[in-house]
Amino acid sequence: MSQDVSAEWIPVLGDTPGPRYLAFVQSLENDIASGALKPGTRLLPQRDMATQLGVSVGTISKAYAEAESRGLISGEVGRGTFVQRRRPSAISEISPTTINLALNVPPSTGEDELIASILQDIVADGALKSLLGYLPHQGLLHHRQTMVAWLAQLGIPTDVDHLFITHGGQHALSIALGMITGANSIVLTERFCYSGMIALSAQNGYRLHGVDGDRHGLLPEALDRAFMETNARALFATPTLQTPTGTVMPEGRRREIAEVIRKRDGFLLEDDAYAFLFPTPPKPISLLLPERSFYVTSFAKCLAPGMRIGAMILPDQFRDRCINAIRATGWMASPIMAEVVARMIHSGDLLRQVHLKRAAAARRNAIADDVLGNWLPVVSDTAGFHRWLPIPAGRTLIALVAQAAQAGITLAPPGALQQVDRGTLGVRICLGHPKTDDELKKALCELRRILEAAEELSFV
Repeated sequence: MSQDVSAEWIPVLGDTPGPRYLAFVQSLENDIASGALKPGTRLLPQRDMATQLGVSVGTISKAYAEAESRGLISGEVGRGTFVQRRRPSAISEISPTTINLALNVPPSTGEDELIASILQDIVADGALKSLLGYLPHQGLLHHRQTMVAWLAQLGIPTDVDHLFITHGGQHALSIALGMITGANSIVLTERFCYSGMIALSAQNGYRLHGVDGDRHGLLPEALDRAFMETNARALFATPTLQTPTGTVMPEGRRREIAEVIRKRDGFLLEDDAYAFLFPTPPKPISLLLPERSFYVTSFAKCLAPGMRIGAMILPDQFRDRCINAIRATGWMASPIMAEVVARMIHSGDLLRQVHLKRAAAARRNAIADDVLGNWLPVVSDTAGFHRWLPIPAGRTLIALVAQAAQAGITLAPPGALQQVDRGTLGVRICLGHPKTDDELKKALCELRRILEAAEELSFV
């Protein structure tokens, strides 16, 4: 660059919702567009900029990287970082070619900055070294104590002896199934089944048997019949915001399901990953028969999937076997990630993130209802990150997925969210992955256009 403007530029971040690094980039883009920031202006070094704004160096590093990816700035070795001559108006026209409605992740609410800051604190206060060794398989005591306290806030009482920290919820489910069933054994599930359970069955040779349900979840009489006819020992279920259908089982139905499991000497694997979305979460079925239940939750949906930290509460008779199972499948869950979660619980940051996720889920569900209200069944007053779209009569699931792909929308393909038994087909619509509400609305409007039009594809 021929110009080297040295006047310091400091962005105005204000109270813009969302991640701080994106607020930085937006301020940068606005000032370039308005002419307040000239091409060739040299930005402060990242550490100096972080000090000026009172944010972490990690946040500024991410902001600079995002701005450079958009063509707003460029770094020159030995000289610094400069505003590019290219105008953001040309850059802003660039948009992703596809919008992903297949991946069930929570909307971003600034958790990346928060996690980065906590990791820096762990290094700065000297705690890292103590987290790098071979530590207890069940998890460090103070981590378990903190997670017990967190679960108590959700109305789920337990103690440190019966809580195990795992590599996420999927790891917990794998361990639990391995202790109560084996290859070629039948595992009962909801008729539309979580894809992670389908993956476990393919890996370990379990045979899944779908149980009929209605808008309130599993039907007790159908479950009783399935236990009797299959001699199954295990039931996997998600009573709260079931994936993919989004059903929420009422308290009376939960008691009936618990009685069937007890009557048939079965075991329950309860996935409760979405309880945090409720101001007062429904009581887990596990609390009604703790001696026959494995309660599983994780921090993937209330924080980020990459955390890979989960918690499992199990019956006393399985404690020793579970310790060995964790040892055999990874020795221990990552103590560093468990430390991050524990610090967030102590500081109140996790609770704040929960409130932000709830608000984002409610907002995005309102968009879905506004755009696709004629097609989406209403199953709960509490919003989750996914909705169930039954395939309209006269249409085919594979054609809908293909037409959506041609329009730049990714839906879960047939088989990814397998229907265990015959019944009404549908597809899960995930609301969390699009970066903005506008991007989500754009995708849903296009999906509505496809649904309103005649099916365009035929297969011969």
